[in-house]
Amino acid sequence: MNRLLNILIIMSCLALLPAWFTDCPAAEDGDAIVISAEEIRAMNALKMADVLNHVPGVRAGDSWVGIHGSYKVKVFVDGRPINDPSSSHNSVNWDMVSPDDVERIEILRGKGSLTYGQDASGGVILIFTKTINKLQGNVKIYGGNLGAENYRFNSQVSIGKIGLGVNSGYETSRGYKINNDKERWHAGIKLAYTIDRDRNISLSNDYLEDERGLGGSPDYPTPFSRKKSRLSSNALQVKWFGLTSNTFFNEAFRHNTDSSRNLDKTIRVSELGEDLTSFVSMGSWGDLNYGGGFHQTRASGSSFADQQEHTISFFGSQSLPWSRYHLTFSMGIRADFNSAFDNAVNPEVKAVYKHNDWRLSTAYSRTNNLPSFYQRYNETSSTRPNPDLGMETADNLSLSFFRQFQPSISGSISFFYNMLTDRITYVLGDNGVGRYENFGRVTYMGGDLAMGWQIHKTFNVKGSYTYMEATDKDTDLRLPCKARHKANLDLYWQPVQPLSVVMTTSYVSRVFINKSNTRIVPEYTLTDIRVEYAFTRFSLFGEVKNIFDKTYYWGDGFLGPPRTWLAGVNYKF
Repeated sequence: MNRLLNILIIMSCLALLPAWFTDCPAAEDGDAIVISAEEIRAMNALKMADVLNHVPGVRAGDSWVGIHGSYKVKVFVDGRPINDPSSSHNSVNWDMVSPDDVERIEILRGKGSLTYGQDASGGVILIFTKTINKLQGNVKIYGGNLGAENYRFNSQVSIGKIGLGVNSGYETSRGYKINNDKERWHAGIKLAYTIDRDRNISLSNDYLEDERGLGGSPDYPTPFSRKKSRLSSNALQVKWFGLTSNTFFNEAFRHNTDSSRNLDKTIRVSELGEDLTSFVSMGSWGDLNYGGGFHQTRASGSSFADQQEHTISFFGSQSLPWSRYHLTFSMGIRADFNSAFDNAVNPEVKAVYKHNDWRLSTAYSRTNNLPSFYQRYNETSSTRPNPDLGMETADNLSLSFFRQFQPSISGSISFFYNMLTDRITYVLGDNGVGRYENFGRVTYMGGDLAMGWQIHKTFNVKGSYTYMEATDKDTDLRLPCKARHKANLDLYWQPVQPLSVVMTTSYVSRVFINKSNTRIVPEYTLTDIRVEYAFTRFSLFGEVKNIFDKTYYWGDGFLGPPRTWLAGVNYKF
C-alpha cells in the first residue's frame, strides 16, 4: 500500500509540472477520452489496435481490447456492437472498421454500463465513422516477412439522401512459431437514408471468416490444434427526432479440432437485440435520458444441449448542470432481468467540473458481467467447459484531472479502484488444460498519467504511464497476467509535409503467470516504427515492430513475435 501511495504522489507531481507538455494521446472531454480523425491520421495506424494502444490504461490486439486489466469492454461502431458473442472475453472483430473510416472515438474507462448494459466492467468504446457524402474510398495493399499479406478495399458514394458504403479485406500469415498461421477475410455493406438532421435510417451487414492454428503455450504446445470461425453481424439503426432504435442480430460459429487428441467440437451462438433510447430536455434541470432493451441469446454445440437465455433491461439517468459553478452532476440506475442469472439493479453517479483550461471528473458505477457460452460450453485442446460458471459483479470508482497549460500544452492524470466479486478467470491445470472459474474477490487499483511536449512544429513527444495493483483479496496474492507498470513513449516527426515518422517504445513490467505467484514472466521493452510518405492520391508506408528483435513473453507466458516488418501502398480516390 505504501508503494502505491508513493507512486500516486509522484504521478500527481508530474501532472502539475510546468508547461512542457502538449496534446495527450487523446484529449479528455468530461468523463470520456476522445480521439479525433486528425489524431488518428498522425499515428500512421494500420489497425484499430495501433490507435488504442496510444491511450493510457488501454491495451489492444488483433481481436481483443482491455481497459485497466479487464477484457470486459463493449465496443460499438455507429451504435452497433462488434463484440463476438461466441468468444470468451468479449473479443472484438476489428476487421469491421478501419482507422481510415473513423471520424471520432470515445473511450469510457470503467464507465458506460448504465447506458450500454452488462459485460462492460472495463468500460465502453464508441466508434463513429465518417459521414457518406460523396464518392470516395481507398485501396490498401501491404505485405511483409513471415508470409504476411493484407489487402483492403473501401468505397463510399452518396446520391441525394441515399448513401452506400462497401468494404472488404483479406489477410494471411504463416506466423512466427509452430501452428501459428492464420487466414481471414471479411466483407461489409452499409446503406443509409438521411431525411434531415433529426431523422435517418441505416442498415449494415458484415461477414467474417477466420481459420488459424492454436499453437499453445511453450510448456504445453498444441501443434495440431486448429480453429475455424465465422461471424455474421447485422444491424438496423433508426433515429427519429429524440428516439434512437438499434436492432442487431449477430451469429458466430466455431469449430475446434485436434487430430492428436481426437478432438472435434463445434459451438454456434446467436444474439438478437433491440435497444431503445431517448431523452427529454428539462431546461435548466438538464436532460433526462432513458431507455430499455431486450437481448436474446441462443447456443448450440456438438457436446451440449441447446441453450436459450434472455435479458430485459431498463435505465434512466438525469443530468443536473450547475453552470454558475461550471459543474454537471448526473445520476442514474439500470435494472437487468436475466433469465439464467440473478437480476441486478445497478447505479451510476458522475460529477464533472469544466472551467477554461482544466477539467475534473469523478464517477462510481456498478455493473455485472455474464459468463459467455464459450466460457461455459466451448472445448479446445487447452480448455474444458464449466457449465456452472456464475455471474461476476464489478464496482468501479474513478477520478480524472485534465489541464490545458498552454494552447499547445496539456496533461492528465487519473486514479481508479475496481472491485470484482466472483471474478471469471481462466485457471490452468498442471497438465496444461484449464477452465474458467469464479475467483472470489479481486481488486484493480492504480492510476494513469498522460502528457506530451511539442518541441518543434515538426516534432512532438507524447508519453503515458499506468500503475496497477491487481490483487486477489482472499489470498493477498497478485493476479496472474497483470503487470504492475506499463509505459509508452511516442515520438512524432514530420520533417517535410509528405513524410511522417512515428516511433513508439513500450515497457511492461514482470508478471506472475500462476495463482501461487511462483512463476514469473520477465519485464520487456519493445520499440516500433511506422513511416509514411504521401503524395497526391498515393501514399507509401512501412512498419517495423520489435526493431531490436528481442525475445520476450506475453503476460500469459506465450512467446511474443520476433522482429516483423511490412511495406505497402495506399491509393485514395
